[in-house]
This record gives sequence, C-alpha cells and structure tokens, in this order.
Amino acid sequence: MKFQTSKKVRIQHCDPAGVVFTPQYFNLFIEVVEDWFCDALGYSYASMISRDASGTPAMKITAKFHKTSILGDTLDFSLSVMQLRSKSALLSIKASCNKEKRCQMEFLYGFAQLKEKGLQAWPVDLAEKMSKYLV
Repeated sequence: MKFQTSKKVRIQHCDPAGVVFTPQYFNLFIEVVEDWFCDALGYSYASMISRDASGTPAMKITAKFHKTSILGDTLDFSLSVMQLRSKSALLSIKASCNKEKRCQMEFLYGFAQLKEKGLQAWPVDLAEKMSKYLV
C-alpha cells in the first residue's frame, strides 16, 4: 500500500523565476511524512512532540531530481516504506505532476524520545500501522 497526497506549488516554494527552489522540496517531503503520520497512522507530530516528547530524526536523505516544477503545479506524492526495523524506517517518497516524474527521495528515519539517549523502538501499534506500507 502507498500513502498518497497532493500539494500545490506555492510562491513560498519558488525562486524569483517561479521554479521550485531545491531546498523547498525537502519541506514538501517533510510535510508528506507529517501528513502520513497524522492521516494514515493516527499519530500526529503535535502529539508525538508535545505529549510524548518523541520525534523522528532524519538519519540519511538521498534525493534525485528529474524535472523542474513551477509555480502553480500540483505535485502528487506517494510514500511507501522500503524497510522497517525496530528503531528506524527507510521511506521512499516520489513526486510527479501529470504523471511525469519530478523528484524522489529516500529518508532513513529513526524514532527517539527526548529524555533518552539514542534511538528507541517504534511504539508497537505505530510499527504495525507502518508495516502496512511496506513494499
């Protein structure tokens, strides 16, 4: 299964020529992850951070850019889990516009609690929900 969502390219994402500024893709991809946690996994970042004093630190990010996106484009994102370990997950996120590949990223995320040192195991119920997105 894949998590899918769409996001419109706004002026805040673009350079003065109306082209998505490369670092803004990272913000868009983080939004997709946050939406996945909230909408599909039922665990919002607000609850994770404020209530549970936990977080998902990025450990490695690999990006590939295929074609420029511009102001007004609607980017369709798909997220899948490539690998799920007890303390980390490798996520693949792809963006397209009108079925044309724009960019893709792989994120290696861990799970951490702010009061503990090092990575912690994913909460069992969260790991079960994440496993539904394994490809």
